[in-house]
Amino acid sequence: MTASQALQPHRHPYQFSIGVGLLVLSIPLMLALSQHDLSQAPSGMVLPYWRVGADLVKVVVAMLIFITGYRAILSPRKGAVVWLGIAFLGVGVLGFLHLLSHGELHGDMTPPGEQLSLGFNLGARLLAAVALLMYAAMPAVPDVPRFRKRLAIAIMLAWVLIPSYLVLTYPGLLPTLLGEQGNPTAIFWVLQGAIPVLNLVTLTIFWQRRQALEQECLMALIFAAALSAVGGAFFGSSFGVQESLPHAVAHVYQVASYLFLFHATFNEALRRPLEHLEMLYQRENATLTAAPDGVLWVDRQGQIVLANPAMQILSGYSPRELLGQNVAIFLPPHLRERHAQSMLDYFHSPQSRPMGMMDLKLHRKDGNQQPVDISLGYWEVDGAPHAIAYLRNLTERKKLEESLRHQATHDELTGLPNRWLFQLQLRQALLLAERSEKRVTVLFVDLDHFKAVNDTFGHASGDALLVQASRRIQSVLRASDTLARMGGDEFAILLPEIHLADEAVSVAVKVLSCLQEAFVLPDQQVYSGASIGLAYYPDDARDSDTLLRYADMAMYQAKQAGRGAYACYSQDMDRRTHEDMLLNARLKTAISEQLLHLHFQPQVDLRDGRLEGAEALLRWQDPVLGQVRPDRFIPLAEANGLILPLSDWVLETACQQIAAWQRAGTPLRLSVNVSAHQLHQGQLADKVRATLASTGAHARWLELEITESVAMTQPRQALEQLNALVDLGCTISLDDFGTGYSSLAYLKTLPVSKIKIDQSFVRDITDDPNDDVIVQTIIGMARNLGLDVIAEGVETEAQRDRLSLYGCNTCQGYLFHRPMPLQAFDALLQGHFQAPETADQQEAKT
Repeated sequence: MTASQALQPHRHPYQFSIGVGLLVLSIPLMLALSQHDLSQAPSGMVLPYWRVGADLVKVVVAMLIFITGYRAILSPRKGAVVWLGIAFLGVGVLGFLHLLSHGELHGDMTPPGEQLSLGFNLGARLLAAVALLMYAAMPAVPDVPRFRKRLAIAIMLAWVLIPSYLVLTYPGLLPTLLGEQGNPTAIFWVLQGAIPVLNLVTLTIFWQRRQALEQECLMALIFAAALSAVGGAFFGSSFGVQESLPHAVAHVYQVASYLFLFHATFNEALRRPLEHLEMLYQRENATLTAAPDGVLWVDRQGQIVLANPAMQILSGYSPRELLGQNVAIFLPPHLRERHAQSMLDYFHSPQSRPMGMMDLKLHRKDGNQQPVDISLGYWEVDGAPHAIAYLRNLTERKKLEESLRHQATHDELTGLPNRWLFQLQLRQALLLAERSEKRVTVLFVDLDHFKAVNDTFGHASGDALLVQASRRIQSVLRASDTLARMGGDEFAILLPEIHLADEAVSVAVKVLSCLQEAFVLPDQQVYSGASIGLAYYPDDARDSDTLLRYADMAMYQAKQAGRGAYACYSQDMDRRTHEDMLLNARLKTAISEQLLHLHFQPQVDLRDGRLEGAEALLRWQDPVLGQVRPDRFIPLAEANGLILPLSDWVLETACQQIAAWQRAGTPLRLSVNVSAHQLHQGQLADKVRATLASTGAHARWLELEITESVAMTQPRQALEQLNALVDLGCTISLDDFGTGYSSLAYLKTLPVSKIKIDQSFVRDITDDPNDDVIVQTIIGMARNLGLDVIAEGVETEAQRDRLSLYGCNTCQGYLFHRPMPLQAFDALLQGHFQAPETADQQEAKT
């Protein structure tokens, strides 16, 4: 039986037929009896004391209605059924008093005795009609507390017994129902007529609320009201002839009405609970049958009382095979004795145990072990303790956990251990090495040119390269060695139990060699190579984090040395790294707190010593580090991304100074170095335009220096930027000329107006014939191209003379002036402008 079936309206064909038959039969009976003289009824139709028996049946049935209604537990309107039952307690009491007042029982056939008996009868029937009407009209009352039920019983008994006692003691208090001749009074007919009227109103309410009451025993309730109305009609028609057939029919219909009402309350008190219990049983049985987990009920001795079908899939035993078996059957033989003691302990101190607290192996019928999770519950049946165990198959969960564990500890692309697992294995290796007094070596491997492969051929090709590289490295390692991918194109190798440092170096050489061969990627072959750093335990570090960091540091040293090589950690690397970290932090502070300043190195015309211009050089005097050389902090700024804010500051400050010299009437061309990052950003011209506009500097006095290598790295972009700068009115000079690998054919297309000869050629111009020829060639080429030439790093008279001989007219270097702060340079500049001006200078000022 399902839950919906248990809540369906109750229907019974036999009861329905009886009810309909009685109602249909009442019509011909009423017609037939109305055509006969009831006073002449033959005495053979009369049974002695039959009224006593009928009234006794009504009292019994009324009390049954009280008991069943009072005990209703599952009705949707349980409270209404309870009130109906309590009301029929009053009906039963009044009926019992009517029964006691029968003249046949004590021989009192006087009018007062008859009136008293008639009053109790009318009271019982009227209370029954009112109770049924209130039940029909009452809204849903889900429950009634026990105290209120008991209070209602007390009130009902008091309401019935107290008036009854007063009437019995003082008969005059009872309204006159019979006249002096024994005829009924008007009060009698009003009360008698009210009963069928109340029943008809009740029928109307039942019909209007038939949908709301369909889950109750509506059929029996309707018949109870209808038969009560018919019985009332027969009682009215037979009054005065109480030994007549109509009076007997009235009692029959009244008894039938009570029986139908009893059927309704019985349905609420017994039938519905029994059906609900059946539904619960079937639901529990369906739940156990459909449950994916195994379910076992076990008694105190460990005997299996119940097993659901899922246990067969889980254990291989059918539920029938398990009944009566001890639960220890699921354990290996050597654990069964211990389990018996555990069972006793559990029943001695029972407590529920949820899933996830007990993972164990279940011994299957075929001898295999099945991972399961068990939760336990406890209850008692007739004082006997029982346990219920839910067994969940953990096979799939264990597989998933293993998969998740592998994913959490291994690289998805290469299948190698990841950084976390590598560090774990490294710590374990260090613990073993500490006891065995052996070396442990960490190799940090970084693939060379991997970013270029990714950018050129796409990430799919990059991934293929990483997979092939990992396989090659793994092929040259021992089985005891560990290779892990640390992220990106970085790998780490753990070499445990190394006796000599040369063994690790040998492994590094093998790894470099295997990675130098071409990698076959989809549709192309590429070459990568690698840089490797090595760090040793206990020589370099004694903990895993430091050892790994030192190997990483050594790898960067190998990469800076030219790639494709290995480097072993040294303390100088650590010191240099700490210095770089401090330098980087202080450089950020210097930029934000305006601790940087510019020095200016004059550029002099060799022919007359006239000041041609100046180069702005960045200087840093730090309160913590002191004077920091540019060749120390400029490369660091380029590596750490600080070169852009640093270059922007230099450009801004230089333009401010150009504007200040303009306002002072001492304009001078100032050259500023341009970094590769500025040029490759593609916004240099816009930035220079904005800076000139904000400072008021004229573009003609701003010269931008770019190195030969920077100009050639991205020549098309460089050409666009430089042309835009020339269009602004700036001049472009090519710094460090001759040190790069530029193509002269492309170089001539750049809008360069000046070439600066690198000081590496000037330094040995008088001693090295090769440098002498190079300088002479550069000057000749520039003159043929119509370019100005300036020589850097001139420190001796001999160098100056040689440059002048070859036609280089402008120089800068220590021979003339060192880079000087602004105040000193302003004094030099003022002296220059106070000197007599040449015609060229006058023309430049105009």
